[in-house]
Amino acid sequence: MLIPEDVIERVREYNDIVDVISESIPLKKKGKNYVGLCPFHNEKTPSFMVNQDKQIYHCFGCGEGGNVISFVMKYRNLGFVDAVIMLAERANVIIPDKSANIDDSKIKLKKELYNLNKETARYFYYNLHNKKNLNALDYFRNRGINSDIINKFGLGFSLDSWDSLYKYLTSKGFKPELIEKSGLIIKKETSGYYDRFRNRVMFPVIDVRGRVIGFGGRVLDDSKPKYLNSPETIIFNKGYNLYGLNIVSKINTDRKIIIVEGYMDAIALHQYGISNVVASLGTALTINQAKLLKRYCDEVYICYDSDSAGREATLRGLDILTNAGCDVKIVNLPRSKDPDEFIRSEGEEAFLKAVKKAMPLTEYVIRRSSEGYDLSTTEGKIGFIKSSAEALAQINDPIIVDAYAVKLSAETGISSSALYEEIKRIKANDDKQKYISGNNRYNNRIDGQKLYLEPAYLKAERSILHVIWENRECFDAIEKKLSWEDFNDDIYRKVANAIYKDIKQGKDVNPASIINMFDTTEAMAKVTQIFETNVKYNANLDEMIDDYIGLINKHRLQSRKEQITTQARECDEKGDIGASAKLLNELMEIEKKLRMI
Repeated sequence: MLIPEDVIERVREYNDIVDVISESIPLKKKGKNYVGLCPFHNEKTPSFMVNQDKQIYHCFGCGEGGNVISFVMKYRNLGFVDAVIMLAERANVIIPDKSANIDDSKIKLKKELYNLNKETARYFYYNLHNKKNLNALDYFRNRGINSDIINKFGLGFSLDSWDSLYKYLTSKGFKPELIEKSGLIIKKETSGYYDRFRNRVMFPVIDVRGRVIGFGGRVLDDSKPKYLNSPETIIFNKGYNLYGLNIVSKINTDRKIIIVEGYMDAIALHQYGISNVVASLGTALTINQAKLLKRYCDEVYICYDSDSAGREATLRGLDILTNAGCDVKIVNLPRSKDPDEFIRSEGEEAFLKAVKKAMPLTEYVIRRSSEGYDLSTTEGKIGFIKSSAEALAQINDPIIVDAYAVKLSAETGISSSALYEEIKRIKANDDKQKYISGNNRYNNRIDGQKLYLEPAYLKAERSILHVIWENRECFDAIEKKLSWEDFNDDIYRKVANAIYKDIKQGKDVNPASIINMFDTTEAMAKVTQIFETNVKYNANLDEMIDDYIGLINKHRLQSRKEQITTQARECDEKGDIGASAKLLNELMEIEKKLRMI
């Protein structure tokens, strides 16, 4: 562990899991537990459970689970150390400077850059409101942007000067080396520095915690490049942030977000009262941006430019968003290129009407596939149906498939039964060797069949750990037959070691503390299952325990048998008769034990 265990434990103890999770998702008291809609997959019926006594959470829908630290890791997309630091700040727990394998200079640098960017944003804002720069303010006013929106987004202006920002920041005590690391200035080949942003209206990029992390700048004329962004820095990564989310996250109560491409698209929509809008910072949508969106919404409306580049960007974002658990719809804007132009020319009502008519993901994919086919010809209809079947084969909801099958049949004259046969053929040719690991193992189904069946020994190991935790009086009898070292799975073996030690020392087994021993969300979710698994007790508990132990020992012996067989073969090839004979004797002993089991 990079941070001392006692500090991690203090962080966990001082951050009640119900308090922390309820800051992000609504929870309702139900019996001993709290329930809510899972933030990690799309659901309408709550299956996300938080147990305040155990200080753990578990989703019975997707299998995610863990303690307060793993929740912050998963929900905030943070590493273990960063999640602990965030919770430590929340609870005012001090982490000793030398306790973590964290570069103190890096933490200091981040703080300095946040302060630097804040001061820079103030400077740009002041420039915009300076009477000497009316051309910049006129730019926004001519595009219908009023003072309220300018203040809301902290818009500004960079002077038409080579070094005005550089001089201002150094006068405030910031060192040139720090300013260069922020990307706000560029070092000359000879000596000195010059400003990156010159004669541009400025858009501060602010993260969901309200910190200025970077800037975007747009020229006032037709100069190139039209837009210029801050480079990647230690605090700014475009693929991890969304422009305007700091505003939307505080007001978005219906969990619906419209995503556009550019700064001005987002600002223009906010100007017209459509405030649930963010922009993707001019990049193709990334997995991390999709995860970020999912924290604050369930429905995503993609409203990219209507040109070919915009449509390609839309297609690239579809799988990323759906895989993140978002319900995706596509907004088509007629008679205009982008949302900014459309709403200024057509008005708020027309835009909201377009949003209301947003095309469901399935239909959008199908309609896009039809663009290459002439439906007035037989060949075109066949090609269109085959292409549509590819899209429908990815959908597990039979009602949706049936609705589109009927619709497409009416459009093409090809029977829906033929379409179903094509879908069935496509599914049969899919890669059925893929199966889902960990807690999502039962979610991947083809033709209703599970692609992954959990090995019996894993279920036995998880179940027997649950039995020990729930029925401490069984521990002595179990330990005589099964030591912690006998567990096959690495994670379960580590848990067994901890539980065995706690019980021998007369301590209570604390689920949240056990989960704390691991630093990945996958491992934490797996450990959570031990305490949330539903063990169906037989009338004869001793017999059930023996069955579990038998399965665990059987797998261990079979694994060792495979190892010995391979080693013996290698010894024979080398001519090492003595070693081979020794291995064969061990193999005979294993065979005897397996027969007894």
